[in-house]
Order: sequence, then structure tokens, then C-alpha cells
Amino acid sequence: MNDYAIVIAGGRIYDDFALRFLRPYVGKTDRPMIIAADRGLVFLERNGIVPDVVVGDFDSVPDGYEEQYLRSHPHVEMHRYQWEKDYTDTEIAARRAMDHGCKIIDFIGTTGTRFDHMLGSVQLLAMLIERGVVGRIIDPYNRITMHEQSFRIWKKSQWGKYVSLFSWGGDVRGVTLTGFHFPMENGHITSAQTLTVSNQIEEDCAEVRFDRGMLLLVESRDKAL
Repeated sequence: MNDYAIVIAGGRIYDDFALRFLRPYVGKTDRPMIIAADRGLVFLERNGIVPDVVVGDFDSVPDGYEEQYLRSHPHVEMHRYQWEKDYTDTEIAARRAMDHGCKIIDFIGTTGTRFDHMLGSVQLLAMLIERGVVGRIIDPYNRITMHEQSFRIWKKSQWGKYVSLFSWGGDVRGVTLTGFHFPMENGHITSAQTLTVSNQIEEDCAEVRFDRGMLLLVESRDKAL
């Protein structure tokens, strides 16, 4: 395994997308660490994918499910937690990934009906970046990342048609956008505006530069991948 982890959480999982994402790694010796967070284990077992680590309070799986799974897979690293805990199951999974030395973590199953959990997962991206770890929330429609430094987006590898930027944890100043349909020069992004929603890349490479702050980047599409 390398320094890359994939966390399968208990939110909405689009099976076709998730399986296309995971199956190239199944059976490989040099593959990402796969961590199941609570109900994410059900998806993995249903599709015959054995994770390296399982974490959670297991309040969203049938009674006894985790014990039965561990009897069938005794070599899987499993950590059970009480329902009364300080962290979400997804954060526990992210912390386990960092404990194993992972520097890049992709999250599948963190979007869906529970907006509170989705927003909590976005906050995780900020926690990870403070620790030098790259976190990415992905589903067929969105790729969500956090940035504390200027960055580029290549059109050929972007996650859909639209690019939206949001300030996170305070105002973002000195924002310059090049290669976009809506450029910006030395702009100021606050949390009380929608100015930088649904931009589009028009060059081969677009650049986002800023002097201070933290930016949440959402790359999105109208139709599923």
C-alpha cells in the first residue's frame, strides 16, 4: 500500500461510479488503503471488496453485522466506537488513514441526504489541509477540495463543466482568476456572496491565485460521470 487512502462512508453511494473508481485497485498489491466507515462496509461487502480498516459505531447497520463480518474476515483491522463520541465516523476514518501515513484521502459516500454530515465532511478537508494532507470529496457530480495556496486546474482533467469557489474560515483576498470565462483581478471573496459560483474554464489551463485565506473549490457537472 502507498500513502493514498479511499474512505467509503455511510452516505449516498452511487454504485456504478464507486465500483468504476475502486475496481482498478482490487487485487493489486500496491493499491490505496481502503477504509470503510460504518455503513460503507455494507457497500463493500455487497460488492466483494475487502477493506483494510473498518471503523464506526455501526448504528446504521443491522445488529451484530460487524461481529459477523469480523468472524468472516478476521484479518481486517476493525475499530468499534460508542455512539457518544467526539468525531463522526468519517473523521475517525480520516484520522486512521493519517495514522497509517496517508497524505491523500478520497472520500466516497459523504454526500447525500444528510446535509449536516456533508458539511462536516467539508470541514474535514480544512482539518486535513492544516495537517499537510490532501482530501477530496467525490461523487458522480462533484469533486470538492480545499486550498490554502494558489493552484491550477487543467481543463482536460477537470471534474465537469463548472468551477465554483467559496471562502472558508474567513475572507479570501487578492484573488486573481485567469483562463476562466469570468476572470478576476485582485478580488475579494467573502462568505456572504455568490459571485464565484458556476464559472467555466476557457483555456487549456486555468489559474486561481490568492494572497490570503482558504478557498473551497467545487468542480461539478449536471450529468453523472
